[in-house]
Amino acid sequence: MVRKSSWIQSLFAWLLPAFVGTAVGGGMIAILSQPDLNTQAAMASLSHTPSVFTEDLLVPAPPIPQKVAPKPEPKVESSHPVPAQPLAAELLAPPPTPVKSWEWQPLVDDVSLRFRTELPELGGLPLLYYAVLHDDAEWIDQLIAHGASANEATPGGDTPLCAAIRNMSAKSVRALLYGGADPLKPGFEKQPPIALASLRRGADTLRALVAAGADPNTRFTTPVSKAVLDLVMIKDLKHSLENDRGVTPLIACSARGDVEGATELLRSGAKTSYCTTRYKRYPINFAATQDYLFLMRILLGRQPESEPEILVTIDLTNQRAWVTKEGQVIDTCSVSTGREGYSTPSGRYVVTDKHRDWTSTLYHVSMPFFMRLNCSAIGLHSGYVTGRPASHGCIRLPYEKAKKFFSIVRVGDEVQIVH
Repeated sequence: MVRKSSWIQSLFAWLLPAFVGTAVGGGMIAILSQPDLNTQAAMASLSHTPSVFTEDLLVPAPPIPQKVAPKPEPKVESSHPVPAQPLAAELLAPPPTPVKSWEWQPLVDDVSLRFRTELPELGGLPLLYYAVLHDDAEWIDQLIAHGASANEATPGGDTPLCAAIRNMSAKSVRALLYGGADPLKPGFEKQPPIALASLRRGADTLRALVAAGADPNTRFTTPVSKAVLDLVMIKDLKHSLENDRGVTPLIACSARGDVEGATELLRSGAKTSYCTTRYKRYPINFAATQDYLFLMRILLGRQPESEPEILVTIDLTNQRAWVTKEGQVIDTCSVSTGREGYSTPSGRYVVTDKHRDWTSTLYHVSMPFFMRLNCSAIGLHSGYVTGRPASHGCIRLPYEKAKKFFSIVRVGDEVQIVH
């Protein structure tokens, strides 16, 4: 009896926990399966929570306030089906578009877009002037089209046009001139724009200024400021701007060896006969000082594309001279060059002027058929020829040969003096 009772108790102790666990679990499942509106709304709100993207941080936006679900109204019997009630408006609304703080990325984004959208503190500078500093011709056009003045000066007295010239921004210069910029209004240097342009490379800029009404023979305003002198690298030109008067844009281009600029000014009506007013120096004098042979020929009226057919050669060692035309010798003779202490310098020269009858201003002697070299005191002329050095630096030719050479050689032809 005792043994039977123990067996039944053991079986009951084994089955009871399993039965109780099954019952309790089923009950919990039934309870949790019941819908709860507040839980559904909270889950729906979380599923629609937007996020705002910044560069280094993902920051969740504030959650949408929850609304307490209304109590269900009692059902009313109807023969017509009742449409489902819409969810709350905030649950149906699409999440807002993520906002990204814009940052320029090299080699990816357009530089001009950054300059136009993220302007720094301009410190009183006109927006148009800022566009000029970035050489953004398209932006300049847009600003002028929306009412910006092409002549608005900075607090320091500078103009957009002079700033564009100073920066050698030909596209900006054209955009400003098309937009009504005054081609005569000076910037903070107090110099005419075309004078300022002659100190910078840019035939296109000179052409645009002249087309807009600038005078190619305008002279630099005196005195010349340090700001302008700091732009000049040629000592001869810098000295003239400081100590002379009446420097023209053509003189500036000639002194700097700017062939394109000088050619453009000549085409626009610049005069080679305009000289400085104090020391009477012409454009060709400045070109000769720097030995700009090609530019000298242009200033003398020779076409930039042309090459001289005639070349005169002086041999200092053998005291001989000959003329070649297109490489062929057409005449030769003996000469007398500079004696000791007055030696004739070797080099390459251009015949800058010719005179059938000429008297030396230094020695007051007659020098017929004189052909000056590089605007200097030396040249070729008729004189006493011994076949050895005997002159004060000039090249003496026999009278008949000097006459013939004079008829063959033109102003702008070249002479080479060799040992």
